[in-house]
Amino acid sequence: MPLPPHALDWMNRAEIDYIGPFVKAWAAFNAWYRHDSGEAQERAMLNYAITNPNSRLRRRILPLLQEGNATAESQALKQAICDLQIKLDAIHFEVTRKSGGAERVSLRQVCIRPRPINSEQRTRNSHEYRVRKIAGGDIEITVTAIATGVVRFQHVQQAYDANSVYLEAGFVALSGAQQVTLREFYGGCNPRPMVDLVQGGGPALQAGAMAFQCTSEDLLAGLVETIYAMRNALLHGEVDPDPQVLACYEPAYRIVMHFLKAIQ
Repeated sequence: MPLPPHALDWMNRAEIDYIGPFVKAWAAFNAWYRHDSGEAQERAMLNYAITNPNSRLRRRILPLLQEGNATAESQALKQAICDLQIKLDAIHFEVTRKSGGAERVSLRQVCIRPRPINSEQRTRNSHEYRVRKIAGGDIEITVTAIATGVVRFQHVQQAYDANSVYLEAGFVALSGAQQVTLREFYGGCNPRPMVDLVQGGGPALQAGAMAFQCTSEDLLAGLVETIYAMRNALLHGEVDPDPQVLACYEPAYRIVMHFLKAIQ
């Protein structure tokens, strides 16, 4: 016999909402890395938590992520990681970057080593290739003949977008060799290079029913970056009450609680 309408209503309201617990757990995690890092900027704080050898998070979480660790704590953390990625695979959860571009939230496509553009250059075949931040935060790309100082190519863009550079008439006017060099050079300047931690070709790392291909260090970095993106999406109003999206915050909450337990 089907449930009456009021019973269905109560059943729907019985779903556990992990948004509140997730926000509180991340607030505690945030307070820890802010205090322990001693840094003033959020990016520097996160980098400390992920990469600094003195970070308690690294010292205590990395052993739990290693292949072959069969302790209950390790298995519980790995199961939460598996559950998170399975839920993220089931949807297309995107967040908006400050630059205006959209990025999918997933361990299959995550930036674990962001690198801001300041000023970089390369010399090849008597030409200087330069990328630099200019006034206002825009990015300037130039190709200059060293002997004469003649600028062969110049382009300014508000945010990194390699593909749009290659459509410029000035780029098309470069020689084939110069185009190849500029592609290689500017491609290497990407401030947010993406990696696939699931099928990235790294060492095998089993987490629940999912097989990742990455080091435990990269998986830790990917988890922090992914959950940080989820936190930002939530606090910046990018999350709508889609049940599949909200469901992702349950395993994310469990992962952050493992972080908190480890750094106590």
